[in-house]
Amino acid sequence: MSQSLSVGALRPLVKHPGESLLMGVHFGPLLGPGERLQTPLPVEVSPVGLTLGPALVNGSPFPDGLGGTVATGQGLQLRVAGGTADTDFTLTIGAVTTTGNTRVAVCRLLVRAE
Repeated sequence: MSQSLSVGALRPLVKHPGESLLMGVHFGPLLGPGERLQTPLPVEVSPVGLTLGPALVNGSPFPDGLGGTVATGQGLQLRVAGGTADTDFTLTIGAVTTTGNTRVAVCRLLVRAE
């Protein structure tokens, strides 16, 4: 996958209803030494109204949006489109790791027309 935006619990991502964005979630701080994401879990979104592509483990590094880089195997990326203006969405995204742990992140996505 190419250029991405990374989100985390600390800061929501904001998009326009007409945009389609590649969203990335950095799990590195949750992983142990040598541990990598292996099998993505289905993404849950509330309320309904977004179009989501499948979550994929990153096969190459991507920028984390905070000046750093998400190492290969430490992030999930998915395409996010649509959404009703002035709606706040909660996405729950996760994966099983190479050591058998299940890691989950909860992210906010704000859809704004202005």
